[in-house]
Amino acid sequence: MKKDNKLLSTFLEKMLLVRQFEYKVYEFATKGIVFGSVHLCIGEEATAVGSAMGLESKDYILTTHRGHGQALTKGADPNKFLAEIIGRQTGLCKGRVGSMHAFDKENNNLGAQGILGAQFPIAIGVGLALKLKKSKSIVACYLGDGTSNQGTFYEALNIADIWDLPILFVCVNNLYGMGTHYDKTSNVAVFEKAKSFNIITETADGNDVEEVYIKAKKLISKVRSDRRPALLECYTYRWLGHSAFDNRPYRSKEEIKKWKAKDPIKSLEQKMIKNDISAKDIEIIKDNINKKIEEAAKFALESKYSSIDDSVKA
Repeated sequence: MKKDNKLLSTFLEKMLLVRQFEYKVYEFATKGIVFGSVHLCIGEEATAVGSAMGLESKDYILTTHRGHGQALTKGADPNKFLAEIIGRQTGLCKGRVGSMHAFDKENNNLGAQGILGAQFPIAIGVGLALKLKKSKSIVACYLGDGTSNQGTFYEALNIADIWDLPILFVCVNNLYGMGTHYDKTSNVAVFEKAKSFNIITETADGNDVEEVYIKAKKLISKVRSDRRPALLECYTYRWLGHSAFDNRPYRSKEEIKKWKAKDPIKSLEQKMIKNDISAKDIEIIKDNINKKIEEAAKFALESKYSSIDDSVKA
């Protein structure tokens, strides 16, 4: 692919937004500002950005419980999203649901689910609704590798196949389901599971945002035109634990170091330099994103908590 400097810069902007947003959430969690658990996608930015950037505004998404990056790339306002995560009235859902169940009606984000695998039957319902309405929209249903072992996943693949539903399943394979390596839970790759239901699949280096974007766009186009399901499996890695306070005893320091060396953001920056985008331009992008995150933090912290009398407008 002939590299488009504008596209590369957009990739970097969105990936930096996701990473810096997540680090701010982590900071808030360690300071006790976040109530409850949060699951961060630091290290997985290329998968979130590359896949969601291929979607159109009219398309729908169902994120994972580690889906801040997916939601931000689809268009979620970082100010409102951060406010939601810390329970403030100015949040996407008026501070009522936090991270684990956040949805964003304005950007067709149908939300995260606290129960792993709950997104699959919802995706079937959305896909069927789009079919019955003869809509040209599709729904992207995100999942983790561990969730692919849920019975609802197999049921969803089967129904999506026999009913011809416009669903793109996006598997964010970060090797671990909580603290258990995927190899200990299944001898079958996620994309192979989908193939057994006649579903077209692609795999991608989930740390290469260009590759994810190209393959996601290909499948999105296929789903949109054929009104049939597809699955994209992206191989990546979460740098932090399952949740913000997981100290990762199940992973070796060597493994973490190896994957951090594959930092998707640094890799993209190196490609940009080779493509004659100056280091100064890259720093400008970084400065702008840092300012945006600090503005989001200020907005969230200065917002009031929801009162019991506040109503949530659906």
